[in-house]
Amino acid sequence: MNNYMKVIDILLDKLKKVLVRFKNAKFGLLFLINIFKIPDFITDKRVNIISKFRVGFSFATAMLYIISGIDFIPEMITGVFGFFDDLFVMIWCLGIVSEEIEKYKKLIKDDEDDNIIKNVKFEIKDE
Repeated sequence: MNNYMKVIDILLDKLKKVLVRFKNAKFGLLFLINIFKIPDFITDKRVNIISKFRVGFSFATAMLYIISGIDFIPEMITGVFGFFDDLFVMIWCLGIVSEEIEKYKKLIKDDEDDNIIKNVKFEIKDE
């Protein structure tokens, strides 16, 4: 019984780390706004190829898992509870995409044009 409690504690700690990671990536309703940046993210040459691969791999994994008949918790045996593993995989996928989009937004914000001069005070005098 003690071993089962250790396994449950380890699983809950992992789940907690995943949820904190998603919270830091601003996962939630803001993701619905970020989803429109995915085409720009994929086509932008400033984005690392590994980040693009992570997004593509997470989408492909989630779609294959949801479409395939292989589940950790089968729906035929457990009924509605069998959809929890599908939901978890989908949340995992959306969390990774949200995290990468937030990195992309920060990259865009930090990458400013060198030809623009900021914080300059000027005035125009008409003579």
